[in-house]
Amino acid sequence: MKICLIYPPTEHMIKTNVPSVVDEVTGFYPPLGLLYVAGAVEASERHEVSVIDCVAEGLTDDALDARIRSEAPEVVGIQAITFSIIDACDVARAVKKLDRAIPVVMGGPHANLFPEETLSLPEVDFVLLGEGESNIVLFLDGVGGKSDRSDRSDRSDMSELSDVPGIAFRDAEGQTVFGPPNPLIENMDSLPMPSRQLLDQGRYSSVLARGKLMTTVMSSRGCPARCIFCDRPHLGKTFRARSAANVADELQMCAEEYGIDEFFFYDDTFTIDRKRVLEICAAVRERKIKVYWDIRARVATLDREVLEALGAAGCVRIHIGIESGNEKILKTMRKGVDLGKARQVFSWCRELGIETLAYFMFGFPGEGHEEVRDTIDYALSIDCDYVHAAATTPFPGTELYRLGLETGLYENDYWREFARNPTPGFLPGLWTERLTREEIVGYMFELYRRFYRRPSYVLRRLMKVRSPRQFIRYARAGMRILGAEGRQNN
Repeated sequence: MKICLIYPPTEHMIKTNVPSVVDEVTGFYPPLGLLYVAGAVEASERHEVSVIDCVAEGLTDDALDARIRSEAPEVVGIQAITFSIIDACDVARAVKKLDRAIPVVMGGPHANLFPEETLSLPEVDFVLLGEGESNIVLFLDGVGGKSDRSDRSDRSDMSELSDVPGIAFRDAEGQTVFGPPNPLIENMDSLPMPSRQLLDQGRYSSVLARGKLMTTVMSSRGCPARCIFCDRPHLGKTFRARSAANVADELQMCAEEYGIDEFFFYDDTFTIDRKRVLEICAAVRERKIKVYWDIRARVATLDREVLEALGAAGCVRIHIGIESGNEKILKTMRKGVDLGKARQVFSWCRELGIETLAYFMFGFPGEGHEEVRDTIDYALSIDCDYVHAAATTPFPGTELYRLGLETGLYENDYWREFARNPTPGFLPGLWTERLTREEIVGYMFELYRRFYRRPSYVLRRLMKVRSPRQFIRYARAGMRILGAEGRQNN
């Protein structure tokens, strides 16, 4: 069987909690989840696989049709994220227009949150739940059991598939059938490496990158934190990590085979296991792997020794979620941030030459003008290198969204209604209990403006510029972000 895995375009991306221009200027990151699934298919040696990244390749409409036709797939898998589900449906329609006999399977966060709603979409034949590496090959084996190609989307006999863990489909009577649960992968070292060779690595970049080529990498899955605004439906809350040697193997392979010299770790929290962090840093140094890398970390998991080890091993930037500068709001979030320690961590990072990106949110339950001012003042005082501001959006599957439904802030389950009928123009709700949508968005842009327009900040960034190309990249990004505020206010 030949499966084509597709990362959809973002032509109809619904508005989220971040100014769209922020996403536009950050660059293109490879679809790591699909590359892992592709790696599992290749490792089986029973099936063929290709990957289409519509975003990086700039594919829409006729160009996408031609790409799908050129791949001649027998099965198409589509990554389903709620914010791009409209485009995912467009891709599925394009597949069915090409050949209705080609089975379309969706996986990813949206499919895991809304399996029945996803199956109700007329172009979708199957949903795969959980981590795709563990069930994609079994699914292809089952679909391949239908020897006649014209029968592969026929639902009259699904006996080959009903035992696949995490499978969901509708039978001939229209009833939803769920296979057995798909357990989380415990041995993360057992995962094949992502099939990066299936994509042009030169298409991917980051506005913050120092290196020539960058990619994303995952060293662990699952975050045990209990923040009420976050949810990872298909990765779970159980922390599962790859060994230090396995992680170092991937970095070394990417550097030697592809010339990649910059990595962004996609782990929710890279630093949960302190011992493992130190082991990874030691392995990178012992092997003399000359690379730059970014991580995400929580304040409570960082200390001076860990930061020194990270810096010595090539970690050049740490993304830290602070979210609020008000203690009361932090408790409501269940974020678990000590603002005093956070200030110390940012100070240590500056001393050690590690850049920091701090994340903040506006419009949380119980938050009014005074609490927002605390956040803006704190963000301006910690001397971080970058800030990322967002309007708090209660995402589907989160405790925050459930709280909004239970308290009557939202009259209906609008996320589920959207999942049943994804249409353009959908606008997610904000938490407008004490602040209006306009006020929340205004505060978000105020932080961007006040942070990035400070003369001292601009001078410091200019002193760190290493090339004209880097200067142009920073300048364009800054102008577009700050220009977006003017368009917002007009």
